[in-house]
Amino acid sequence: MSAVQHCPTIKLLPRQLADQIAAGEVIERPASVVKELLENALDAGATRIDIELGHGGMSAIMVTDNGVGISADELSLAIARHATSKIESVDDLLTLHSLGFRGEALASMCSVSEWTIISRQPASEQAAKLSYQLPEQVLEVNHALGTRVSINNLFHNTPARRKFLRAERTEYRHCDEVIKRMALARFDVGFYLKHNGKQTLRLPAVSDDIGRSRRVAQVCGQNFINQSLTIDYPHNNMRLWGWISQADFSRQTTDLQYFYINGRIIRDRVINHAIRFAYQRVLPPGRHAVYVLQLEIDPVSVDVNVHPTKHEVRFAESRLIHDFISRSLRDALGSGDAVDVNAMNASYLNQVTPAMNELNQVAQMPAHYLVSESRFGNVLSIVHNRFALSQQQDTLYLIDLVKASALLVSSHWIRSYKDQQVKSQPLLIPLRLTLTEPQKINLKQSELLLIDLGIQLTKTESSDYLLRYIPNLCRDYNSDELAINLLSTPLQDDNIKDQILTVLMETALDLSKLNLAELLNTLSANNGFTASHEFADCWRALTESSLHEWFKRLP
Repeated sequence: MSAVQHCPTIKLLPRQLADQIAAGEVIERPASVVKELLENALDAGATRIDIELGHGGMSAIMVTDNGVGISADELSLAIARHATSKIESVDDLLTLHSLGFRGEALASMCSVSEWTIISRQPASEQAAKLSYQLPEQVLEVNHALGTRVSINNLFHNTPARRKFLRAERTEYRHCDEVIKRMALARFDVGFYLKHNGKQTLRLPAVSDDIGRSRRVAQVCGQNFINQSLTIDYPHNNMRLWGWISQADFSRQTTDLQYFYINGRIIRDRVINHAIRFAYQRVLPPGRHAVYVLQLEIDPVSVDVNVHPTKHEVRFAESRLIHDFISRSLRDALGSGDAVDVNAMNASYLNQVTPAMNELNQVAQMPAHYLVSESRFGNVLSIVHNRFALSQQQDTLYLIDLVKASALLVSSHWIRSYKDQQVKSQPLLIPLRLTLTEPQKINLKQSELLLIDLGIQLTKTESSDYLLRYIPNLCRDYNSDELAINLLSTPLQDDNIKDQILTVLMETALDLSKLNLAELLNTLSANNGFTASHEFADCWRALTESSLHEWFKRLP
């Protein structure tokens, strides 16, 4: 007879354990500490911030500012959870003007480190000091105006957390990126970084356009500044200003994209979609814009109290924000857009015209490109490895194969996903992927969703990942690029259709595997697709006027 199982009793967690668990929501790595301390310094009105790191921040982090400081009688309260000087009521929470407000940062980092805080206010001759050795006793010491916070041996008392830290170089790179992000938000503040005793970053405070451009160049590169547009668009109670790359300057990655709302860097799908939409006419698939943009908006219109890291926001009128940003950027790109489109038209027309004049050489085209059983007749050639030139009686068509395939695959993919009938195929040889930290986070948060979409990865002993399954529908796409693009997107079930389409448009398509006959017949069939404006935009009759208009609208 089995023993009776007794249910454990409910009891309160010890305070230290509760603090360490709560710290996990705020303090992920040394860069998290740097971020929180920089925000505190900026909220304190600092005009200069010095950061010193030891071994990527794992052994030591020291942030010194010249802000207003903390009084001696409030220093003990500063390290208590949910103690803050930045809000007092719910109304303050709805109209935030500060970067920090939860009162969790100092308490969290102090619970997982060996810490010291020294602070002096202008009215005091002596500074106040509090440390982990004597957390109840405030001492008087000599110190300049402002605050110095030292965080040593991060996670020394939580080894399970410490083992997830990466190499010194990796942790330093994350800290350096956090500082640069802050520096692009506050040009009026000087930022100085030392690593292992050596100064690695020097960004003096600036107050004019030349100085601001110089700082952006230090972070994003001089090439970006040389090929960027400065914008400043006010509208009602909003203002969008900053630097955006011109159409002929782009990158394969999204690492140089900085967007701020009221000085707070954010990641938001509404914002990202608005910017991609603005650039879709001038950037080819797989290329990304570079930008440093500041959106100033009434704090009442945006809720930043969504996530402990404060990177996510919620808008009261997201559609209004989306349209304002996309319209402003498209207007700014307009002058450059006209030049780019003319050059694009000339390039494509130079490619198309010989094909028009040499229709009798169709037999020389690769066999897999020849299609005759569709509304569009015979496919004559592939232009710029993206467009199919076809002839049906006396009419020539130009068909955007990348967009057509993406729209078709995404529609079937989403339908199968909603019916829970996505079919996967195993890769003959699993592909090894090295993921960035954000991609690993997205994988952890969206693993079940990815499995439902037909994507499966497993972790290796070397911390890399093996891509083992992909959807059958995506067999014509580059598998590892498809997986990376999906993992670079914080997938949301309520926005999965648009996200899948964007991912497919940005993933390389192998035209040699594409079944053109099936694709063209599906597009031309009376099955609902032809009624869609998006699908209709995949092809155009090849007249001079319609071709010119189409190229103006291409992403």
